[in-house]
Amino acid sequence: MRLICILFEVVLLTAFSTPDEKKHIAKSLIHQSAQTKNVDEWLFDKVDGKVLKFKNRKLFNTNLYNLKYIGQIANDNKAPFLVFSGQDCDECDANISIYIHSPSDGHLNIENGKNRYGFPGTERDIENNKPLLKSRAFYGQVLPGIKGVIWYQNQLMENNTWQKSIFLVNLNAGIKKETTSKDIEKLKVTLQLLKQGSCKEIKGIEYSSEP
Repeated sequence: MRLICILFEVVLLTAFSTPDEKKHIAKSLIHQSAQTKNVDEWLFDKVDGKVLKFKNRKLFNTNLYNLKYIGQIANDNKAPFLVFSGQDCDECDANISIYIHSPSDGHLNIENGKNRYGFPGTERDIENNKPLLKSRAFYGQVLPGIKGVIWYQNQLMENNTWQKSIFLVNLNAGIKKETTSKDIEKLKVTLQLLKQGSCKEIKGIEYSSEP
C-alpha cells in the first residue's frame, strides 16, 4: 500500500516537472522502494524460545534465554540491527542484557559475556541494596545525524561520588562503533528527538549487581 501511494505521488509530480527534476524523483522512488522492502522483510511477529520470528517467515536464532524483542534500527540495504534482551545462560546469576545485532552479520557470539550491554534502569548492590548505577537508554536516531543506541549513565564511584557519562553504540556505517564521553548535556537533544518520534526509550528495570 505504501509503495502504491509513492507511485501515485510520483506520477502527479512528474507530470509538471522538468527532465532533471524527473530524474531526481525517479532516484527518490528507487530509494524509498528499497527502504519499504527492507522494512517489510523484518516485521516482528513473536518470540519463540531463543528465536525471534518475523511475519514473512524470516527468523533469527539468538541462543539467549529469557529472550525479549525491543525494536530495530535501519541498516541501509542489509537486514536491520535488531535490539533485544536476554541471558546467555539458563538459571544463572547473569543479569538480563541488551544485544544489538544484524542478521546480515551472521551468528551472534554470546560466549563469555561477549556483545552484551547493560540494561537501563537502576542497578543495586547485591549485598546492601544500595544503588550503584542509574541509566536511561534510547535507540534509533539518538543524536543529530547519528543512529544507534545510547545510554545516559550516573554511576557511584569508589569515593562515594556520582559520575555522569554517555555510552554510545554508533551504527551509522553499518557496524557497531562504541564511544564513551562525559558530555551529559546531549540528553536534552536525545529527549527532543524522542519527542519527535525519531528514537524510542528502552524501559528501565531494577536489578542487583552480579556476584
